[in-house]
Amino acid sequence: MDTQEILDNHYAVHKNASLLDILVEFEKSMDEMGIYTYANWMEGEVVAGPKVGRYWVEVTLMYPREQMPDPAGGQRLLGYDCKVYYKKDYYLAPRRVQTPGDFKPGSKKPQVDEVPVWLVTIKMPKRLLDNFDLETDADVEAKDKAKDEGITDETTVAGNQ
Repeated sequence: MDTQEILDNHYAVHKNASLLDILVEFEKSMDEMGIYTYANWMEGEVVAGPKVGRYWVEVTLMYPREQMPDPAGGQRLLGYDCKVYYKKDYYLAPRRVQTPGDFKPGSKKPQVDEVPVWLVTIKMPKRLLDNFDLETDADVEAKDKAKDEGITDETTVAGNQ
């Protein structure tokens, strides 16, 4: 997992208010299911998603390797028809520069260290979220493209007259 991928995901979520609303609904559903009562589930950071499909919302959370979330929480999610995937991975974190040896040779960029993490991907059925008017990723992309091209509802109505 690369730092830039995580930053790009955070930027995309904060740029789009509907994705932020979906994350809030996702978190609310997890809370109502009692997932946060299990060890370390509160420590997760969103690194990918939400990815909205026709029937599912998918979010990937990252945990430090030594703080794996309790698998009993994942079992509880399975009881609500969610799908849970665990994966060991490494997060590439820039090294804190304290000596000249902390830089990459021939550059002013710090070296990167592999930090062991757990990635937990949760696919939750849309029906579990309170907001049933969720847009799919394709809908969001189409709206963003129309917005970039200067097309709005008003221009569409004006063009039809």
